[in-house]
Amino acid sequence: MGRLADFLIVGAAKSGTTSLHYYLGQHPYIEMSKPKEPKFLSWYAGIRGFNGPGDKKCTESRVVKSYDDYLNIFSAESKDVLCGESSTDNLYFHIEVIPLIKKIIGEPKIIIILRNPVDRAFSAYTHLVREGRENETFERALELEDERIKKGYSFIWHYKNVGFYYEQVKDYLENFSDVKVCLYDDLRKDPVKLVQDIFRFLGVDDNFVPANIGEKYNVSGVPKSKSLHRFLRTDNAVMAMFLPIIRTVFPKRTRDIIKNRIRQANLKRMEMKPETRMCLKEVYRDDILKLQNLIKRDLSHWLK
Repeated sequence: MGRLADFLIVGAAKSGTTSLHYYLGQHPYIEMSKPKEPKFLSWYAGIRGFNGPGDKKCTESRVVKSYDDYLNIFSAESKDVLCGESSTDNLYFHIEVIPLIKKIIGEPKIIIILRNPVDRAFSAYTHLVREGRENETFERALELEDERIKKGYSFIWHYKNVGFYYEQVKDYLENFSDVKVCLYDDLRKDPVKLVQDIFRFLGVDDNFVPANIGEKYNVSGVPKSKSLHRFLRTDNAVMAMFLPIIRTVFPKRTRDIIKNRIRQANLKRMEMKPETRMCLKEVYRDDILKLQNLIKRDLSHWLK
């Protein structure tokens, strides 16, 4: 028993995939996977790099590692709805994963959301700073990237490399008939319009508006209070003691929103050095220009 996904949100990481996952999951005819990122396909493809600080606890421990378990990432009542999952590494590891999507799932609809690669790289960096896993400066981390990749760090550490989108997107467009490419800029500017556009793409009622749309999830930054940040983690022992009481008072969606807002209020934003931003823009320039021709979207603002 069990079922496979009807559509996949394949990335890129730190581009709004968590927000999309929660927004789409509110639709009465859509169910999103639990966990959000099973990462089964990359695991099945033999991608086992979890050698960075915290990789085994924060990443590998959450991977769905068997086909039987992958069939059960959706509830038993999901037969009359569309099901989707959001493993962001599926875009980056496109060469290894696409053949498995076709072999295991078939022809699912594909949703790709992309963010300015310079901002995406810095967001991935500050995400790991937030979690206490990255101790180097951003500039030093970029210098260490190739060495870390050789050592088998998980793909969240591939700050710069993940942002070369052209070949990744091209591969999906050439291998699947139903691919929708979105921009993080659209999600920030008009989330209702983007989400309803995705509903149309999926073939469900596009008049539905998710609650609390515009709420940001998985925001990066440096915790003002590390103790509060640790307390709010779901695997915190003290938090686990209070969960039974909290669950009787607040429904899950309310709990998630309250927790998310407290976490965001506890974060302070980091700023990238202007010279680093200029350097990365030049690194990505050719790839961005090829990408905008491929997806027929003006991306010149990414280079300004």
